[in-house]
Amino acid sequence: MSDATVAVAPADDERLAYRGVFQRLLVRPEIGAIIGAAAIWAFFWAVAREFGKAGGILPVLAVASTLGIMAVAVSLLMIGGEFDLSSGAATGTLGIVTILLVKDVGELGGAGLSLFIAIPLSLVVALSLGWFNGTMVERTGLPSFIVTLATFFMLRGFKLGFSKLIIDNITVGRIDEGHGYDFWVKIFGSTWVRNDHQFEARDAVYTVGILGGITVLVLAFYEFNYLRKERFNSAGLASFVAGLGGVIAGIAVMHGTDGTGGNLAAGVIIGLSGVIAVFGLAVWRYEPRSLGALSLPSDVVLTAGGGLALIAAGFLCAWQFDVNSQESVLDVASALRWPLVVVGGGLAGLIMFKKRGAQISGDTQQQIQGIVRISTVALGTAFGIYAFMFMTTEQGLRAILFAAFVMAGFVLMAMASTHAGRSSATAKSIVQLVTSVAVVALAFFIQGQSGTPKFRTEVFTILLVVAMIIAGWALTNACFTARRATDAHADQLGSRLAIGGLVAIFVGLGIKLLFTTDAEILAGIPRAQFRVEFLWFAGVTALATFVLGRTKFGSWIFAVGGNKDAARQIGVPAARTKTQLFMIVSVAAWLVGLLLAFRLNTLQSGTGNGLEFEYIIAAVVGGTFLTGGYGSAFGASIGAFIMAMSKQGIPAARWNSDWRFAFLGLILLAAVIANNFIRTKAEESR
Repeated sequence: MSDATVAVAPADDERLAYRGVFQRLLVRPEIGAIIGAAAIWAFFWAVAREFGKAGGILPVLAVASTLGIMAVAVSLLMIGGEFDLSSGAATGTLGIVTILLVKDVGELGGAGLSLFIAIPLSLVVALSLGWFNGTMVERTGLPSFIVTLATFFMLRGFKLGFSKLIIDNITVGRIDEGHGYDFWVKIFGSTWVRNDHQFEARDAVYTVGILGGITVLVLAFYEFNYLRKERFNSAGLASFVAGLGGVIAGIAVMHGTDGTGGNLAAGVIIGLSGVIAVFGLAVWRYEPRSLGALSLPSDVVLTAGGGLALIAAGFLCAWQFDVNSQESVLDVASALRWPLVVVGGGLAGLIMFKKRGAQISGDTQQQIQGIVRISTVALGTAFGIYAFMFMTTEQGLRAILFAAFVMAGFVLMAMASTHAGRSSATAKSIVQLVTSVAVVALAFFIQGQSGTPKFRTEVFTILLVVAMIIAGWALTNACFTARRATDAHADQLGSRLAIGGLVAIFVGLGIKLLFTTDAEILAGIPRAQFRVEFLWFAGVTALATFVLGRTKFGSWIFAVGGNKDAARQIGVPAARTKTQLFMIVSVAAWLVGLLLAFRLNTLQSGTGNGLEFEYIIAAVVGGTFLTGGYGSAFGASIGAFIMAMSKQGIPAARWNSDWRFAFLGLILLAAVIANNFIRTKAEESR
């Protein structure tokens, strides 16, 4: 008997039904943030010259680190059903407290303590602050919004008042004046200067890490999705290895030439070899199946057709706008471009409001309602793009329209694939093959429109690899049996492969960011440095993720956030748990305050004021519900990256930075809508 048949779930209990890897991923809180982060990174990488380089990435990490530490802590509190509006002011307060404790004693001086005493004392102050907030919420029964809003104003007043009273200045003293600074700066303020560390094999390690990691992730997905054979086929293994070698050779050819002919030949090699590799993998390990009957419902055809139309609209927008223009869009917009925008918005409205299985038809009333809906969405799209015009240049608007239409088109293609899978595996494979062809068309369109190597080779390569994976997946879906039951051995191997693939990718990226080469130094690359606060950020995220997913305290957090009274009835110490969550936020504020103090060497009384909203936005963008009981610490860290990329990407793209808060607001709204949409669709597909 095959291992894959170990435990077949009863069909009448959806809680025990087997769910594929995509279904399991889509119900995760952070999946929307991950998709959004990838899209925003790709967008700013495309429109900003320095954004994708190490010198452009490290500033993003610097912003994301302190923002992310607080966002992770705030997400834990929000999952527990509470808010802390004092978290922003607390970061500045606790950093200032530390500096004042080490400042020399005098008429307008501080306590003159060593940092070995001042830092633990400031931690005690942080714990006391969190305990105060939690206790006041529990004892008074007031909403945490009110209690922490009062704390915010008190902290803000104390920072300014005591700074003026003690040192008669809004800028406090220097933290490097404290005894023990040389020891503590290594913990809270050390840096890694990238230009001082050369590693000539860096690019080779980076390439192997990225390509190897992607390959291993593909293997993991296959283990999760397809039924294993009882006896493996060695001929399939040979095809897999040969195809993988062809992909590597094609990538080498592509990066050795920047000509259209060379890219075309390399692209053909990559595509064919990739399909051979993934099909060989399936022949090697998984059970074959016979082709089923073909059935393409009308809603699948309509959805897929709408997706292709949106992708074509993106191509039209990119073709019409000038890629090199840095002028304000309001100065260069022409009558020809507006119809494209309105038509695209109307098409999006048609797809958005269509009813599954039936076009807008029937009696006159239904037709009128359909026209009104479509017109409303078209006008809303036009006004939304008009608002963007104040923020960006013609080049930026070109990128916005192109990315929006293309991404929406591929989302519809994914929806069509899901709907087709409910009819037959063959229909799903056909939609996937059409999607693969659309990705290839996108790759060659970008390659033909671009004059820079990063688009002509890097993006071109990535898109061809994606198309190859989709095509291979389509053929495998059509010819091999999908899993319908749990398989402990396959799941264990798939999990290990997934972890190994992610580690390989992160190692490759880390080597790329941390080291330079002699050629780069001779070319005079800008000086870039890596700060220790990013390690703190990674450590806090990993610890919070472990606590939420693997400990009793993590279960208590979800319980008190979902239903506090019900949690009490099953023995959860609700009041203590919530107080501890407030204390965790205060400790995170203490850590961020120290990181800022050691980075800047001094702080002003206004430090941190107003940042509490950014922490909440990052947590919400990462999938945390405002109502409590649902969320992810890892998602909050991704939300911090999204906000950091927006803050750094807007000036890097030479847009008007005065509109950055409008951009953040749009991100928040879009992220919440996307998270709810993805979660709803994933739940429906169970």
